[in-house]
Amino acid sequence: MTINIESSPEPKATRQEDKKQGLSMSHSRDRLFFILTLGALTALGPMAVDLYLPAIPAIAEDMGEPLSIIQYTLSAYTLGFALGQLLYGPLSDRFGRRKIMFPGLVAFLVTSVLAALCENGLQLIIVRILQAMAAAAVMVTIPAMVRDLFSRQQSAKIMSSILMVMTIAPLIAPLLGGQMLKFMGWESLFIFLAVMSALAMVLAASKVPETLPEEKRLVIPASQLFLIYLSVLKNREAMGCILCHGFFFGGMFAFIAGSPYVYIELYGVKPEHYGLLFAVNILAMMVMNMINIRLIDRLPLFTILKIGSILASISAVVMVINAKFEIGGLVGLMIPVVIYVSCIGLTGPNSNALALSHFPRSAGTANAMSGALRFTIGGASSAVVGLFHNGTDVPMTAVVAVCGLLSFVSLLLVRNEGVPLDEVMPEGTSNSEVRTSA
Repeated sequence: MTINIESSPEPKATRQEDKKQGLSMSHSRDRLFFILTLGALTALGPMAVDLYLPAIPAIAEDMGEPLSIIQYTLSAYTLGFALGQLLYGPLSDRFGRRKIMFPGLVAFLVTSVLAALCENGLQLIIVRILQAMAAAAVMVTIPAMVRDLFSRQQSAKIMSSILMVMTIAPLIAPLLGGQMLKFMGWESLFIFLAVMSALAMVLAASKVPETLPEEKRLVIPASQLFLIYLSVLKNREAMGCILCHGFFFGGMFAFIAGSPYVYIELYGVKPEHYGLLFAVNILAMMVMNMINIRLIDRLPLFTILKIGSILASISAVVMVINAKFEIGGLVGLMIPVVIYVSCIGLTGPNSNALALSHFPRSAGTANAMSGALRFTIGGASSAVVGLFHNGTDVPMTAVVAVCGLLSFVSLLLVRNEGVPLDEVMPEGTSNSEVRTSA
């Protein structure tokens, strides 16, 4: 039996459907609250990574573990995130988004408390896997919610706006983490995450309705789930976009894994000041997101995606050259890093919108596959940085460069600018939004 969920025409998000789902997205105020709430929920995942980055050397010292072991907690987190998304994506298509999101928030709270009680590296690795699986239940539902309500072009805009809200977390998290580490110890970081997840539950309960009505849910036997994932993997246009952002994401995780050592140990940056340098990347990311929102009405999504991928790959190559030949010191490293990280504003929302447009009836499952591949690549790249750690910044920058180049090469898979080949142009949609083959 073959399950075909690919390349269906884009559903139109009508005002009537929005009202049926408890939303009135035609009003800018309702849309703003929706974006802010989803942005805050999305921020939990990166907050769980970025908050404790300045504490990695301190955790290793306190537990008496090698630095590489504590760095592996980042890989553990990405592994848990990947596995969690594969599980929760199909469940959200079957049972609805809220029924997956809220148990995830509860589990995130519990595992955050458990992380604060860990006494060695192995315990922390296990708990971080479980914590990431909980966070995945939240993260996997949000792009699917956006896809439930909006067309491809609008989805790219909304996800770009959500990403802007979400970036507040990695902007302040390392700064806050450094100060909390200085005055209260590393355990306080995970207690803070538990408090944040409790607040997120209250916010989600009041502001996030169910976006997938009963009649649109996808009922697929568990025995046939493999066929659904296979249909995503076999879709050339979708996979080109997914892998483009996936490899980009891998480079970013290589930087996240290696930068605490490079900045703090190699270049002598104080842990409480690490967040200031990290914040420069986030500010650049926010600027690029604003640029992306404006470009979406002027250029095809795939063109913007290509621009972001090319810019990221060039900056990654410059980064490794500067590291290898010690050009410019810390500044010579930071400039290409900032450019690379900022490009998520061009690659993330647009690759997601293009990929999910191929799977209108199974956005949760398709997004789960996308997220699983992305975080698997991220986990592998961060593990490689730890594996080849040699007391220099070359391993980190080399992995970023390889990922950046693979990100660009992945776009060679894409035809027809990433748009479904048999898509019918929805009524009222502009030619710049939907481009079909001749």
